[in-house]
Amino acid sequence: MAGKDLSDLLVNPHAQPRKSSETSAPAASRSRPPRATVDLVTVLSIAALALGSVLGYFLWQQSVQAEAFRDQMAVVGQTLELVVRRLDGNGDQLASLQSRQEVTMERVGVTQRDLKRAQELAVQLKEEQVRSVAALTEEIALKAQEVADFKEKADQKFEGVDEEISTVKASVASNQEELTQTLVKLTALGVRVTAQGNMIATTSDGLDELIRRGLREYVTFDFRKKKRAHVGNISVELRKADTKRQRADLHIFVDDRKMERKNINVNTPVNFYVGPEKIHYELVINQVLKDQIKGYVSVPKGKLPPGTPSLETAKETEVSMVNPAR
Repeated sequence: MAGKDLSDLLVNPHAQPRKSSETSAPAASRSRPPRATVDLVTVLSIAALALGSVLGYFLWQQSVQAEAFRDQMAVVGQTLELVVRRLDGNGDQLASLQSRQEVTMERVGVTQRDLKRAQELAVQLKEEQVRSVAALTEEIALKAQEVADFKEKADQKFEGVDEEISTVKASVASNQEELTQTLVKLTALGVRVTAQGNMIATTSDGLDELIRRGLREYVTFDFRKKKRAHVGNISVELRKADTKRQRADLHIFVDDRKMERKNINVNTPVNFYVGPEKIHYELVINQVLKDQIKGYVSVPKGKLPPGTPSLETAKETEVSMVNPAR
């Protein structure tokens, strides 16, 4: 019973030892235990109680630490899961980078081949350029020699040409002088030379000079106003005579057609062509009077219609009458 009571005291130090009905009577009759024993039991009870408290606190601390450790392990697990996902992503990126690296290496290989080919082409082009420059230099030298030879020959020819030009200039100057003298003489004789080089008689003496030269045949006319007159194969009608300004308006009938010429000045030729042969007729007014004009018409030699008396024929007739022996 003492052992059982001690165990109860160790478990519950405040519990009082149970009293049995069976022993209650004899216990009273027994003698009480010694005081030292009671103190030892009390000390042991207190020690057991303290030990239990320490052990309980230690177990509680272990429980708290275990809970905190479990929380930390959960966080570590989440972190590890995130790290795993990142590692997976990094793996994909690494694979992509590796693929790009392979493509880049392939391109670098192609670039190196192209670069080598370009270098070879550059060398080839440089060699061709050197050959071309050499050939061009040689050709330029030949051309320069040809130019020098040509210049020498040209200089010689130019010397001869200069001499010829000097001779021609002298001849032209002489001819110019003669021409000037001739123009002066012709003007004095009543002959004017047009810009086209044709000679126009401005007086009867000038007309005699042209007849003497015998370049064309000449027929004089004397037209009255509004009266049609025939000269060779043409007919002329005077429409207006301006004595103040010495000019006239004419109607010229040629090959069944009428040509109107206005404001014809004195000693100014009027040119037109007649017939299917296109015979060149030239009409010149030498004098404008009141309702009257005087002048002449010229045609090429032998082109006057048969029976038309030219001035040359008239002069020959006059000479024959003066000297019948002819």
